[in-house]
Amino acid sequence: MATIDTSHFELPAFYLGTPDDVFRELRETDPLHWYDEGRFWVATTYDDIKFISSRPDLFPSSRVSILSDLMDLRAGRVSPMMGQRGVKFLDPPEHTAHRKAVAVNFTPKAVQEMEGLVRSVVADVLDDLPDSEFDWIERVAEPIPVYVFARLLGVPEADWPKVSRWATTIANAGSGQASDEDMDVIFNEVGPFLQDLLDQRRAHPSDDLLTFLTKVEVDDVPLNDVQVHSWAITLLAAGSETTQSLIAAMAACLDGFPEQAADLTAHPELAAGAVEETLRWWTPVLSMARQASSDVELRGTTIRAGDGVLLAYQSGNRDADKWGPTADDYDIRRPDASNHLGFGFGAHFCLGAHLARREGRALLDELARRGLRIELVGEGEPRRSSLVRTYDSLPVRLVG
Repeated sequence: MATIDTSHFELPAFYLGTPDDVFRELRETDPLHWYDEGRFWVATTYDDIKFISSRPDLFPSSRVSILSDLMDLRAGRVSPMMGQRGVKFLDPPEHTAHRKAVAVNFTPKAVQEMEGLVRSVVADVLDDLPDSEFDWIERVAEPIPVYVFARLLGVPEADWPKVSRWATTIANAGSGQASDEDMDVIFNEVGPFLQDLLDQRRAHPSDDLLTFLTKVEVDDVPLNDVQVHSWAITLLAAGSETTQSLIAAMAACLDGFPEQAADLTAHPELAAGAVEETLRWWTPVLSMARQASSDVELRGTTIRAGDGVLLAYQSGNRDADKWGPTADDYDIRRPDASNHLGFGFGAHFCLGAHLARREGRALLDELARRGLRIELVGEGEPRRSSLVRTYDSLPVRLVG
């Protein structure tokens, strides 16, 4: 068994400390760890996480999908968002049907056709930056993914800044960390705003994703307003959360590893590899969770029916059995970096993964075209979260 203190997996402070050291020792000494304080298992190896993720029949997500759900399970609570949390809390075959109905908009071919839109948003965001110091999160990492999805949904451009502010609130709710004020914003501001847009699209259909959602059918049954709201909110939050973290991470990593930044500057064709390695090394979404539907034997241990399991993506992405002795190194030339768990695995693999990758590459390409590199000019403020790794602020300047 592990000899180190693992009594705080549910606390943001754990993830702001030295979690990689803890996970490394767990992988070596107790890879399927029983976290007694939370009364759930922690899967730390790449292979175990992939196995659990690939078996929704054994490890469904209908009640347990994220870390806060495990804490609710322990306490016998039911999340206030239960039943309104979107497709990631569904299981096959219902999940498969809902995902298939919408996924046509996010295939590699469909995302390729968004190239012009993405590059236009990236260019507009960079054009609007000051020559002096600025907050990378507020001015770049947050607006790029939110503005892309806002344009896809058909949100009027005048409302984009408002939607950008809402995205973090929505993400907090999706991560189980919403305050009463956040919930008030979602129910009294976001909900009516979306309903108004839906009413407009039904009266005057347009060529946008929100109109598509009003017409989509699952098993020949149209989505109701609650389901359309859920999808729109899921796309805004999930579509922005992972990409925002990726863009924040690219700034932190390229500043923190100057030799890698120099390699990328000299070889812009490495942009795709830089995006993949950042997703692996940084791991934007730290974990997801599942609940065993029956007794399951794994590593000589019985996970009992009803037990929760935390899928520690952050740990799997540093597993030396998968990535070799350089698992802890940041290397944009890593040949198999795209096999990371940064977008999850299995049925719940991130629907917007192709778009997130394209946004990251487009940003690196545009910075290279302008002959600019990112330089941190102060300490960032890490977000206090047990689910997402990112910053609330990150002071930078762009230098040529």
